[in-house]
Amino acid sequence: MDVLMIGCGASGAAAAIAAAEAGHRVTVIDRNRKPLKKLGVTGNGRGNLMNDGPLRFYGDEAFAKQVLDCMPRETVRQFLQNLGLSLTADEEGRVYPSCFMASVAVDAFLARLAELGVSIRQNVQVKSITPTANGFRVTGTESLYAPSTAKKNGKVKKGDLLEMRPVHFSADRVILAAGGAAAPAHGTDGSAYSLATRLGHRLIQPVPALSPLLTKTEMIRGLEGVRVKASLRLVSAAGDALHETSGEALFTAEGVSGIAAMQLSRFAADGCTLVMNLTESLTGSPDTDVPSWLENRIRQRGHLPANQLLVGAALPALQNALLSMAGISGTIGTSAQLTKPQQDNLCRAITGFSLPVVGARGFDAAQVTAGGIDTADVNPATLESRLVPGLYLTGEILNVDGDCGGFNLLFAFASGLLSGKSL
Repeated sequence: MDVLMIGCGASGAAAAIAAAEAGHRVTVIDRNRKPLKKLGVTGNGRGNLMNDGPLRFYGDEAFAKQVLDCMPRETVRQFLQNLGLSLTADEEGRVYPSCFMASVAVDAFLARLAELGVSIRQNVQVKSITPTANGFRVTGTESLYAPSTAKKNGKVKKGDLLEMRPVHFSADRVILAAGGAAAPAHGTDGSAYSLATRLGHRLIQPVPALSPLLTKTEMIRGLEGVRVKASLRLVSAAGDALHETSGEALFTAEGVSGIAAMQLSRFAADGCTLVMNLTESLTGSPDTDVPSWLENRIRQRGHLPANQLLVGAALPALQNALLSMAGISGTIGTSAQLTKPQQDNLCRAITGFSLPVVGARGFDAAQVTAGGIDTADVNPATLESRLVPGLYLTGEILNVDGDCGGFNLLFAFASGLLSGKSL
């Protein structure tokens, strides 16, 4: 059959390879100048391709697990290895290329696509998908650019846009793998949702996920760039725990970023508070009894001014923030003169550093989209639309998103392979 792949990201490329290996004639169209653009920067450029740990998905979690029952992780891993990739996993189950370079994964995908004779059309923005008596007609616009030129500093200057012209394609089957709304700089701006909704599919409101949290800034002034190991808890205005994570957090001028904080962004609600337990960062272990640790520190450093009690345990900016939250200033006297209530306040500041949340960064800073096309109208055993026979939907365009750590790419590869093999 003639198969048209819309989107050459991780899911689309996997689907194209699976379809071509099954003997179909495959054409891939993509709106970017370069295919697999997001894959080339995943894992901060280190290429976190999947995760071997317990599955952590949101949106339609049951749908994601059904897909992975049909296309297990072992099969995804074997697929990546068959591309020539050597893989290694860390202690948290994150799987990377052995050289920790995402670019080698891109190279491996492109080499296999070329070997299979898959045609890739760049710079094509799809406008519509129309079912016909014999399959589908897909229309769009193709952007034509002047050739790129080399600059004196060794960088490449992209050629200017020359013209845009209408294009159309015919196919027996269409696989829609055009991504969600996160990271529009890499070509996924949410415009692909309308291709499915015009055919009757429903859209679950897309929102940014894996995005930095925005907080009130009074307590974090001067902390920009400070990294901590912490347990993080998001608490609602009513005092209920919305979600908890742990790991690395990074203070910014506007709030808190880093993997642990970004995991919470999809749960942020009006009036909620970010509560950070900084015990591990200050003491070296998350299980330290902080009151005992602080008493011992006072015995050792009681002769020093109170504002030097945490010297050596934290950077100066974090020391100041914790002491300020505890109401301890340099004019109080020595550490030995701290009262029991003041010591208790400092313990609470260390174990419950609290910041009112005012929101999360938008899609431009998000790693993935929460929400998307409703999976109720997609068959999890094949990824074929229940509404439009011959149309398949894979990857981030669906209402499935996962935690940071390779889960989103795992679903992208698994759903892409499943759709390509199901044709």
